[in-house]
Amino acid sequence: MAHGVMGHSVMGRHVLFASIPAWGHVHPVLPGFAELVRRGHRVSFVASTSFAHEVGKVAEVVPYRSPMDGRADVSDMATILPLMLEETRTSYAALERVVRDDRPDVIVADVLAGSGWVLSQVTGIPMVRTWPVFASNSEFSLHQDYSSRPDDAASMAAFFIEVARFLGEVGLGVSPELFFDNVAEHNIALYPREIQPRGDTFDSRFTFVRPCIRPAEHSADEAWLSAAEPLVAISLGTVFNENLGFFRTCVDAVGRLGWHAAAAIGGKIRAQDVGPVSDRVLLRSTLPMIDTLRHASVLVSHGGLTSTLEALAHGVPVLIAPQIGEQRAVADRVEALGLGARLPEQFTAEDVADRIKTLAHDQDVARRIAEFRTKLCGGRPGAEFADAVELAFPE
Repeated sequence: MAHGVMGHSVMGRHVLFASIPAWGHVHPVLPGFAELVRRGHRVSFVASTSFAHEVGKVAEVVPYRSPMDGRADVSDMATILPLMLEETRTSYAALERVVRDDRPDVIVADVLAGSGWVLSQVTGIPMVRTWPVFASNSEFSLHQDYSSRPDDAASMAAFFIEVARFLGEVGLGVSPELFFDNVAEHNIALYPREIQPRGDTFDSRFTFVRPCIRPAEHSADEAWLSAAEPLVAISLGTVFNENLGFFRTCVDAVGRLGWHAAAAIGGKIRAQDVGPVSDRVLLRSTLPMIDTLRHASVLVSHGGLTSTLEALAHGVPVLIAPQIGEQRAVADRVEALGLGARLPEQFTAEDVADRIKTLAHDQDVARRIAEFRTKLCGGRPGAEFADAVELAFPE
């Protein structure tokens, strides 16, 4: 028998999840959905081609052809708004088919999956919003406080005309501005409250949970990584990762220290572009990040929230070179909590080397990370997430 929170039995409920095709939005929820399945619930997970295999290990895959999946230009701000709407239309069609054939008890929707909110409005099915990025309320907004959206008056006006057309097509008579600015009654922030900007201002509609840290990959690179000591992990994530100068500078910095470096250089930069490197440097398009962090002394990164939490969960301080608003917010919180440092906008290999060495040997930073890890680790992975979803089930 599945055990619900607060003593309620919640046997065999059906959960439908809407996300976007981005690993930083998919990876953090997979253990939570695995826990829901373990408790006897069914999870239908809308997943595009590149994500279906991994999602299928946990949930029932609802396939769709995402216009965002595999797009090389998702970092081009000029294309994001129309692409978001195209993604919403395509995802909504897949979600709507599920509701028509096998109505779920609750919709769980990533904050960027507008299709989930639209479907909840159209059908009246309760919705839970997940936040793999910092949550927003009346006191804090990534958009307002960190200029995290590529808005300008002309593009937004054109966008809202198209949003209004789409909302009319699905029979939803609400203001198109609500597509961006709406409040969910149930929210799950996939990280501790302490790292959320203005965290004390978020009310009971928001549940902050221990993040779902991925297990080790046990990859073919593990032998090299375990022998590489000391080791610096280097990554710019999966989207804004074409900064060749960043990788060259960081590899140079680690070389100056005589340390080892493992760098995830993405799919658009070739290893030979980084330059000739020694056998102390491992260059991969994608790294087995958990295997890497298990052996790393420092992570040098863009400051994505998911990768930052993964590093801290493994006791690794972070050195952040933020590129967009969301990452500046993460860097600010990391610095405020004393869990790492940020690089200046213009930095040299010497700057990077100095900060890596300082972070790796700072006992106060190590102590604060050890304390923060207690908020990241422990308990069954995904249990708090599953509890929060069960709270939203209708009686």
